[in-house]
Amino acid sequence: MDIEIAEIKRSISWKITNRFNNSVIERALPHESKRRRWYDLGLKAMSILANDGFSTLLQEYRSRNAYYCSIAHKESENPENTFRETVMDDFLIQLHSFHRNWGIALEVKRHYEKNVDIVICIHNALDDVKSCLMSVIKYSPHIYTLILVDDGSDETTKSFLQDFALHHDAFLLRNDVARGYTFAANQGLRNSTGKYVILLNSDTIVSADWLDRMLECAESDERIGIVGPLSNTASWQSVPKIESCGDWASNDLPENISIHMMADLIGKYSCRCYPKIPFLNGFCLLIKRELINQIGYFDEDSFGAGYGEENDYCIQARKTQWHLAVADDVYIYHKQSRSYSDDRRKKLCDRAGKILIDKHGIQEVSEGVSECKGNRAMAGIRARAEVLWHRHGLLEEGKKLFKGKSLLIILPIMEPTGGAYVIIQEAYALIEMGVRVSLFNLTEHGVKFQQSFPDLRIPVIYGSINEVPLIAADFDAVIATINNSVYWIASLNSSDITLAYYIQDFEPDFYPKGSREYNLAWESYMKIPRIKNVTKTSWNKNKVMSNMGIDCQIIGPSVDIDLFRPRERLHKSNDIFIGAMIRPSTPRRNPRFTLEILEEIKKLYGDKINIITFGCSNDDFLSLNLCRDIPINHMGVLKREWMPHLFNEIDIFVDFSTYQAMGLTALEAMACGSAVIVPRNGGCQDFVKDGINGFLIDTTDRRSCTDALEKLINDEKLRENMCSQSIIDVCRFPAELAALNMLKAIFI
Repeated sequence: MDIEIAEIKRSISWKITNRFNNSVIERALPHESKRRRWYDLGLKAMSILANDGFSTLLQEYRSRNAYYCSIAHKESENPENTFRETVMDDFLIQLHSFHRNWGIALEVKRHYEKNVDIVICIHNALDDVKSCLMSVIKYSPHIYTLILVDDGSDETTKSFLQDFALHHDAFLLRNDVARGYTFAANQGLRNSTGKYVILLNSDTIVSADWLDRMLECAESDERIGIVGPLSNTASWQSVPKIESCGDWASNDLPENISIHMMADLIGKYSCRCYPKIPFLNGFCLLIKRELINQIGYFDEDSFGAGYGEENDYCIQARKTQWHLAVADDVYIYHKQSRSYSDDRRKKLCDRAGKILIDKHGIQEVSEGVSECKGNRAMAGIRARAEVLWHRHGLLEEGKKLFKGKSLLIILPIMEPTGGAYVIIQEAYALIEMGVRVSLFNLTEHGVKFQQSFPDLRIPVIYGSINEVPLIAADFDAVIATINNSVYWIASLNSSDITLAYYIQDFEPDFYPKGSREYNLAWESYMKIPRIKNVTKTSWNKNKVMSNMGIDCQIIGPSVDIDLFRPRERLHKSNDIFIGAMIRPSTPRRNPRFTLEILEEIKKLYGDKINIITFGCSNDDFLSLNLCRDIPINHMGVLKREWMPHLFNEIDIFVDFSTYQAMGLTALEAMACGSAVIVPRNGGCQDFVKDGINGFLIDTTDRRSCTDALEKLINDEKLRENMCSQSIIDVCRFPAELAALNMLKAIFI
């Protein structure tokens, strides 16, 4: 069956119009410019006039004019009350400045200046010492001086260290009688001259790029004075767990994951957000020379026996306005106190804790501990570390089963959409599994598509609808992603190529019932009898089955948990930030209803809450003619790279849509640590556990919406628990899982 839209796009008039738009309009009237806004407003006015008549156009004009007049009147009464667009710009500028590392390069920066001293204090435990030193020699660039402090080791260890220092040009200090770690560490520090000094325990094992990555963290902010890595057992820096059975977790690695493999995975999936926390574990500390010059060395008088000296040093550093940061792309294995028995270690820790409180006060220590324990960024890092092995296993299984397969994904779009981002993210996972993946798009979409996805790392084949069968012949499988693209591959029904339909919603509902578009979408499910249907959620599966009698394989929800993750927040106040997507062009999102609820809540709670909306232009937002009397920060249409940082500022995300086939925006908000309120009707039930990591509500009932929102505003503990649980639960839906399920549904 021919598609009316496809016929239009193949016509000469369409091609001429599209070429004129790309070559003239896009250049003369760039997006977000004042000229473009007037142009778009004119087109919208013409559309209203043509479709709805002059009276509707006049009503729209009066509504907008009344709103702008009210804004002007308020500004004249209160000069501090600025227009929404100014508020939006200021907030985005602050976010950009605050999250300066979001665009950090994936490659590790190499350091060539020899300005690092590595100090390793040693007391027996020779096997551990050998492993540590060999890893440092093997995995460190030649930019360091190695300083070994032998603190009263036995003759065997002493002899080994003397021989090692001779052959590896290390500087060796020796105490004939053990003086304790704090004294030994200060010996090493006093004999160091480098711009950076690293104190490294002798029971550690480092891996590739560790030193360059630590230095990069230190150099990311001139006020970072001390840097520590992640580890299996390093108190607050431990991953994936920090506690186990009332003690610090040891986090033993699975049998099939080596130390260096774990370090590679940590580096691969890190966002390098470099969380700042009040205390760093002393097993590995990078310290800047400026900090040492300012506050001196470890307190030997109070902590001479070892343990607690690093916590004291951290407090002193913070009191002099230095920051402590975690290099979240570095993993250093720690065997944990092989120089001491567990019993002696516990006694030393208890003693050090009492001395620390006596010196700095219970409030200083307890607030620091509380901040470490509740750090959002570290919680996100631990949650993602928990699934590293699972994600690695999914990729390995995909390689084993499907490496060498090829897929052509039909993605005929121009503008970025949530569904497109899901497909692209899963395509990246497919490529990692060894599958050859290409996208197909229409030639006339090329310019806008490339503008929308400038950093796309997937080959794109451009062509006409008629060329699809010929292009598809080079692939094992072809996947349609929207109802009209099913018709483009229908002629391949008798071929050996596997055909699939990636169903992300029940698309007949997008159109008026009985319209040509509705019928085309309806019939697309039956157009190719042998096509393999895949979908994201059980709701979508049931929707297709109940309407069409056709089964779908569920591949599961997915979200980019590497991009969307908790980070440090810009706002530090106790105010509650509530976020919502407002999109008048999508009626099922209930934009007017959503704003009415937010207006009601803002009037009730006043300055206690802040409301942030996004998802449509200012003009479209104003067309709803609501929220005149309450301040709302409307952020407009945001680029994707801004979304994780915006979600990090949001405590509660609300989606009062009539339904969501999956609910990607809510899933992304949860991944960043927001508590969510979402429609019970739809696919959100596959990832939201009602009352545990969010609320599932009847969005047709206004009382249910306001009650759920008020519960989260009033109950801080409930809100915090939901946010914490969201961070953990969302990590069950990485793109690798959906990608593997897709391959199994298509090829098995």
